[in-house]
Amino acid sequence: MAEHAAVDLAQQFALFARYCERDNAPLYGRLSAGIADDKALLRLVEAAPPAQRRPLLLLAAVHDLLLAGAEHPLAAHYPTLTAGRGRPHQPTAGDAFADFAGFCRLHEERLAEMLATRATQTNEVGRCTGLVPALAEAARRAAEPLSVLDLGSSAGLNLLFDRYDYAYHHPASRTEVRVGEEGSAVRLEAEVRHGDLRGLGLPRLAQRAGLDLDPVDLDDPERARWLLACQWPDHPERFFRAARAIEVAQATPNRPRVRHGHMVDDLAEAAAAAPLDSRLCVLHTWVAAYLSPAEQGRLDAAVTDLARGRPVSWLYAEQPYEVPGLEVPPPPDGPPDGAATAVVLVELDGDRRRAERLADMHPHGRWLRWWSAAR
Repeated sequence: MAEHAAVDLAQQFALFARYCERDNAPLYGRLSAGIADDKALLRLVEAAPPAQRRPLLLLAAVHDLLLAGAEHPLAAHYPTLTAGRGRPHQPTAGDAFADFAGFCRLHEERLAEMLATRATQTNEVGRCTGLVPALAEAARRAAEPLSVLDLGSSAGLNLLFDRYDYAYHHPASRTEVRVGEEGSAVRLEAEVRHGDLRGLGLPRLAQRAGLDLDPVDLDDPERARWLLACQWPDHPERFFRAARAIEVAQATPNRPRVRHGHMVDDLAEAAAAAPLDSRLCVLHTWVAAYLSPAEQGRLDAAVTDLARGRPVSWLYAEQPYEVPGLEVPPPPDGPPDGAATAVVLVELDGDRRRAERLADMHPHGRWLRWWSAAR
């Protein structure tokens, strides 16, 4: 059984390495390719619970120790550390994977403890570039304010989407759409590769809340650092943007509450707090991928049950191949892009159900194909 798990992990790391190569992440690509062929490191990953045995958890744990100040030649390979010390990152001539493997051997006990007790909690605020038009569309169709319940909310940074400054660039028409809080420390930009977002505004909200198995207390420096450790060192702009989003959240009075709970088992209780004179909007981004297909089916059933008592807008941004238990309609224009995250809106009212793929987006929000406006 352990040998079969190791094979699965090796395949995961090999696939992730190829994905990193496509997404301009050479460091994580090199490390993941090396881990895929290293039995000792694969055994180390098995210290994590089965649902968390994914490449990013080990990579984040190592990143976290480096951010905490662990001294090792490996740090020289991480732009998030070298740039953070006031100088541009200069590629080092050393072997990144050899340094990584050596670091893991040196800190094996601590890493095993972290893998056993932690979960990937990226809170990628860049995805808000896709969430804002999707939430606005859900609110427009509902014709009432939304009560947003973000599942797997982590620290709740995406619930503060209206505190960020957005710029949507339309290359075809050479136009730019601006929305959000002008001058915010968090500026998010996206290239609109299809569709038209002119006239976009922020959705009206009645309430916003989160639900997470392990909510992140941003007033705890170690927990806040873990959010940053889950960012990719190959993308320092994302790392420092997340740091600014944390600062925005810390400075926000009465920031949204993220309650402790399971996204399926505790969904009904969390949703019951939404005002009845609003549209309940169940939201999640890159979270259902951590559920098994059977659990994804249970999530679908749980949201469907909510709709028997009140209308529900269910909005999710997930990688289609990761969520076979959820409904993901095909894109209306051509074959699916395997690298794209699908933004899906499912509207439920009693036994009535309508699902639409509103958009495809880059997993970190760099570009957007807005399908809904084309219909």
